[in-house]
Amino acid sequence: MIKNNEMFHSPHSSRPSTSSAILLWLLAFWLLTIGVRTNGHAVIQEPAKPANFSGIQDLIYHQKYNEAITRLEQILEKNPLNGEALTYMATANLYHDLNFTKAQKEFEEAFRAGGGATFFVTHSHEKFNTDDVVDYCRGWLHLRADEVEFAPNEGGHGFKLKYNEVEEFKQNRLSKTVFHIKVGGKSQNFRGRLNSDLEPLLIIALYKRFARN
Repeated sequence: MIKNNEMFHSPHSSRPSTSSAILLWLLAFWLLTIGVRTNGHAVIQEPAKPANFSGIQDLIYHQKYNEAITRLEQILEKNPLNGEALTYMATANLYHDLNFTKAQKEFEEAFRAGGGATFFVTHSHEKFNTDDVVDYCRGWLHLRADEVEFAPNEGGHGFKLKYNEVEEFKQNRLSKTVFHIKVGGKSQNFRGRLNSDLEPLLIIALYKRFARN
């Protein structure tokens, strides 16, 4: 027969309950660490991967506009307000459709969503005139909410400027297919992929629109 004082004062009586509490605490900590789905299966939570716009740039560079548009549609299906996806969609559509009015509306829509406008351009390393240039590089001209950037495919002629640093952004007088960005008293000359006098007008109009905000 067990006496009352033996039941309450035995040094071994509390060990099972303490061990159980420790095991439950470790289990709860483990579940919180790895995360649990609602269906009861434990999985590691991974952050969402950003869209690969460099791959889309490469498609546009190689004039594979339909493939670029398909990729962008897949991104926008999941996130219709992805500003960068809207930007490159407008770029691909411009080069595919050659519709400057539509492109302006699409770039402005992209800007409102947090993107802007992107063009593939030729950057002259010499003074532009009506003749073909010899020394040049090609790359991407980006207009975004607070800056303009030229990112060359190769070489060190790139730059990134705040809008208040730009002294002049205009179409050239000698060749209407060319525009320049003047900063520090020096003009950087560019020609768009389409080699059209409407392309500089579109780029300049978007620059003025974005720089006001």
